[in-house]
Amino acid sequence: MTRIGARDPRGSRKPIRIVVVGEKGTGKSSLIKAALTGCLDPNIPPLLPYVNLPADCFSDRIPATIIDTSSRPEDKGKVIKEVKQADGIVLTCAFDRPETLDRLNEYWLPLIRQLEVKVPMIMAGYKVDMNEANNQISIEEITTPIMKQNREIETSIMWSAQDLEHIIWLARMVFKHAYHAVNHPGGPIYDQDTNSLKPRCVAALKRIFLLCQMDGVLSDAALNEFQIHCFDGPLKPEKRKEIREVVQLQCPLGVNEGGITWEGFLFLSTHMVEQGQIKTLWTILRKFGYNNELRLADHMIPYSSSKPEADQSVELTNDAIRFLRNFYVLCVEDNGNNLGPYEIQYLFQTAPESPWNEAPYKNAAEKNKNGGISLESFLSLWSLMTLIDPAKTLEYLIYIRFSNDPSSAIHVTRRRVLDRKEQKSERKVVQCFVFGPKNAGKSALLNRFIGRSYNDDNNNGSTEERYAVNTVDKSRVNANRKKTLVMKEIQILEENGISLSNEASASCDVAIFVFDSSDESSWKKAIDLLAEVAATSKDSSFEFPCLMVAAKTDLDPFPMAIQESTRVTQEIGIEAPIPISSKLGEFDKLFQMILAAAEHPHMSIPNIESKKERRCKLINRSLMPVSIGTASLIIGLASFRLYAARKQS
Repeated sequence: MTRIGARDPRGSRKPIRIVVVGEKGTGKSSLIKAALTGCLDPNIPPLLPYVNLPADCFSDRIPATIIDTSSRPEDKGKVIKEVKQADGIVLTCAFDRPETLDRLNEYWLPLIRQLEVKVPMIMAGYKVDMNEANNQISIEEITTPIMKQNREIETSIMWSAQDLEHIIWLARMVFKHAYHAVNHPGGPIYDQDTNSLKPRCVAALKRIFLLCQMDGVLSDAALNEFQIHCFDGPLKPEKRKEIREVVQLQCPLGVNEGGITWEGFLFLSTHMVEQGQIKTLWTILRKFGYNNELRLADHMIPYSSSKPEADQSVELTNDAIRFLRNFYVLCVEDNGNNLGPYEIQYLFQTAPESPWNEAPYKNAAEKNKNGGISLESFLSLWSLMTLIDPAKTLEYLIYIRFSNDPSSAIHVTRRRVLDRKEQKSERKVVQCFVFGPKNAGKSALLNRFIGRSYNDDNNNGSTEERYAVNTVDKSRVNANRKKTLVMKEIQILEENGISLSNEASASCDVAIFVFDSSDESSWKKAIDLLAEVAATSKDSSFEFPCLMVAAKTDLDPFPMAIQESTRVTQEIGIEAPIPISSKLGEFDKLFQMILAAAEHPHMSIPNIESKKERRCKLINRSLMPVSIGTASLIIGLASFRLYAARKQS
């Protein structure tokens, strides 16, 4: 979905969609008509067509489309479709009809939440008579509880068809507020319960301050450059003096001899919102590339819209690794050799949040007992993020102020199809898919790979695919170099088998198939899995090296286990199963063997016929009896005809 403020592929800004919803008789169509014409038409149709307002109508130079909706139950599907595509919503009700307010709370707002539509809303209350005594008090008594319970509602406006003098102004005010609520929403910025800026807004402002400051302050010169960048004009000397005096008076730590400090900049930003200057704050945020979610807009992230080929991967460049290494050292200089939870929070203080708080990153790297991560784990997490979400890597590098052109932070690897042709791969990050039947020891293997106990259920029983990432010494290939190994556990539902897409096959450098060496059925399931995966990858033309892993060697093997597994792997042209015990921590160079297989992508590929080849053979076999039967039928018919001819003669 294109975010507000971002440009679409054509380079033009998409219109803001404002959808008007509410009960029958609450003035949806009348409100739109009044805003357009300044009068009410007694013959207004039940549903107005789309109303397009050109960019010239708005100071933000973004066009808008106002969309009327039907109140008929049979049109609910159409209303839902419009709401899902809305950038802003106007909720209509009648203040002198309590049942419409009840429907607002009991139907419309729950429906919008159920649809997971998170956009600013304006409540437009229609009232027949606006001249009653104490009218304003009663309206506030009605709207305040609703707005407190539903923070998505930015404001409420009352209007009336009888107030002809103000009707055009009031109706247009409704849509003006809706338009500005979309472009300059208060919800993402300000917490009305705590009367403070929200954490994401503070993080964005912190980044802006650090980009503009010199020696920890905004000097007069820096403040002037900031003003020119955001508002296209310098700050007058008397205005600069006034700003410093306001900060000095209300936030003594916010100013010193050099200029305005971070505390002062934060105070000024909060002061803008409290003074109703939310548009001014949004102007600043937009100038530094932020969208309504207080994340960098898509056009700020220089990740090519043309995706790499399916069998290419994305890695960090040496420049990016050098920057991250220096940043790590800067963050841990007071905390030994590990980046603890507090230091990680400090590292991402200028980002919306840490990207590693949730799966798949949360439990993917090795940590110490206090939750700290080493430099290798730190770089491994960045490599993992770059592999599976390159745009996110660039986004977060910009947040933490990567000094070079962000596009220089990543590079695309050579296609694996070419690696196979050249019979070597120079990828620094290797992705290994981990297959195996249930209870084979896959999770235990990943746990030990990142220094956890083999029986640690850090995935909380989830059936989601899980990652583990670490650096591995390439002792078999080059003892002086390390590579990053990404292990991806593929969850398999026994009843459904496995379905490996072409894209998944293309992204896999090596696959291992883990089986419980003490359980013959586990071995049979693992070899069936290998046959299925190898056949699928062959059909997609994205074949990859495969290794068998005999887990749980601390238990007694099933009878003839070694002989049987060795015979089968020899028959299909791959290495004999690699014995490991996650419980004992014995891996027999497994991880180095995975890297070696990745470096020679033309080897260790199972000699198994593809599904297409298998299907052709089955078809050919099925045609054989048909051919014999057809021949018999022809001979029979010929014999019958010969017999009939003789009989007639």
